[in-house]
Amino acid sequence: MHGDDGMPSARWETELARVGALSDRELQVFALLGAGLSNRGIATRLQVTERTVKAHVASILTKLEVESRLQVGLVAQAHQLMYEGTVSNSSDVIDN
Repeated sequence: MHGDDGMPSARWETELARVGALSDRELQVFALLGAGLSNRGIATRLQVTERTVKAHVASILTKLEVESRLQVGLVAQAHQLMYEGTVSNSSDVIDN
């Protein structure tokens, strides 16, 4: 997943560029997917229904043009590595 310089590989560049298209709530879900949470765990953290989380995940998959939540998680990890220090910490993720 990383290039020789320790940064996320070029494989995720296109998907990383699409992160800006995510809404604030989708960014919260995106970060929690990157942290490995299940839909139920995300729903609990964000105080929404699992159905709402499923809708956000589907929207994220579409906007990032990836095929699975695993790929979303990988993009989220790459995003965090690239912008470490500028990405919201986990306590900010639960703010509405």
